[in-house]
Amino acid sequence: MARRKGSNGTPRPKTSETLRHARSFARAIARGQPLRISPDLERYFHESPREIFAAFDGVADNMPPAGKDETLAFGYLFVLRGLLQELRYRMDRGYADATALVADFQATVARRARDSQLDGRVLSFTAGALQQAGIDAVPELVAASTATSDSEVGMPRLADLEAAIADMVEACGNDPFELVSASATAGHAMPPEASGAMVATLATSKLAVARSAAVLFLLDPRPEVRYAVAAALLPVSATLSPTDVRRLIAMRNWRPERERAAFDAIVRGARAAGVDCAQWETGDAEAILASSIDGSTSQGLLMVSPVGRQARLSSILTKNGVADAFSGEPGPRRRTEEVVARAFLETAMLPVSRGYIDGVVAHHLALLVAQDKTPPVGLLQVAESIGGAGWQPSPSDPDKVLAELWADIPEAMRDATSVRAILRNSGRLPILERIADSWFEDDAEAAQIVGERSSGPRSKRVEHVLDALIARRRSKWADLVLRTAVWLRDADASGELSWREFAIVAKALAEGVDLGEIGLMREVALQTVDVLGTRRRPTFVTKY
Repeated sequence: MARRKGSNGTPRPKTSETLRHARSFARAIARGQPLRISPDLERYFHESPREIFAAFDGVADNMPPAGKDETLAFGYLFVLRGLLQELRYRMDRGYADATALVADFQATVARRARDSQLDGRVLSFTAGALQQAGIDAVPELVAASTATSDSEVGMPRLADLEAAIADMVEACGNDPFELVSASATAGHAMPPEASGAMVATLATSKLAVARSAAVLFLLDPRPEVRYAVAAALLPVSATLSPTDVRRLIAMRNWRPERERAAFDAIVRGARAAGVDCAQWETGDAEAILASSIDGSTSQGLLMVSPVGRQARLSSILTKNGVADAFSGEPGPRRRTEEVVARAFLETAMLPVSRGYIDGVVAHHLALLVAQDKTPPVGLLQVAESIGGAGWQPSPSDPDKVLAELWADIPEAMRDATSVRAILRNSGRLPILERIADSWFEDDAEAAQIVGERSSGPRSKRVEHVLDALIARRRSKWADLVLRTAVWLRDADASGELSWREFAIVAKALAEGVDLGEIGLMREVALQTVDVLGTRRRPTFVTKY
């Protein structure tokens, strides 16, 4: 008997690594256990991009009503999302093969939808996986989604729209943040104008939770949706709650400056109707951890806030802005403590102060505003959980920060002879073994430059990367090293974690010191050569 073919036309193996990971996720779902990303799964995501087709087939084949194993279908869905996210990382770095593969995948999904080989539920979940991976739906998929009328997920197409909204509110546990998440997923494969119209119906609902969700959609990444919601909220501003007004005021400056007048008009309308601004609830963080800044300049923040006898975990991811933010449901303290302990032991996370996280958030909000972008709505949820009422855009001045660090470095370390020695040996600092495994360049341009010297002595290839690549990205590495110094100093001002050495390197980078004299930059170039030449993860510290 011939084997059945998958979405990309290739025969399916009897067993596969994709099936193994999907089954693992399915078992965790069935047992109510958290879904964890193991090193083996990370390797799979990195090395198996074309498995998106097999993962999608697994969703379509097993999802009811066509399939008979919903749990396994969701297992495949989590695998699909992980694969898509890894591809999106490569797309962000300019790899054309990743962009082409994702386009091929979306075209395949759209074709199957047009040919009536998918029901609306599978199509909606697939669009949701794209949305969660940060990948925009292509026009072909948007058209196919618009033409599909039998979706079982998202905003139902019923004559009684209010009843449909009530069903969604109930399904989301009367939580406006959950309602926003569900609506955003359902609308990802819609044209922006259609998504805006869909969300605007929440503003005119008789249900207070729906109107609260509409307020949160003012942080939607698509300006068309934000404009539509603002226009819909203005006539009903008198019906908003005090909490809605507080949220409007809190996130006013999180939006592009040209959009703030619409916020002000909505708030004025509510105030004129006698709606007060609710006070911020007392929020606190009893533990805050921050990761190292990785080679892509991203940093993770993890916070624990008390909720009675339980605890809540919140997280923020920064990368040239606030990239993601999430606040979970309260859970047992023992489980929370396990997560924090694992983050400390298994990742480069260190305890930091509240002032540190406030400064990081303020700086990255300013970066977003400068790009005419908005933060994810989850940031507001985190702010409410840990008391972030004062989070407003405020860029950090690198010259001022560096001057403050320099002033705290002992004079003996600032001596010219000492500085030269520190720069020369900066690639061998012990802390690098823990924090710098991702300190290399990895994008299409870097791959091309490394490929220009694919043979010859290793030292010559390192010199080529230093001169042709790292030198052109000096400002990026100056910022990354400076932020690392600030992070390490906040975690341990004693200097045992080498924050002073990193500050000295940051100053040298800012002042144009020859990169060949900075051991850390030679290590970055060496790791870039090794990783792009072999695709192996690097291990600091190496000798060259």
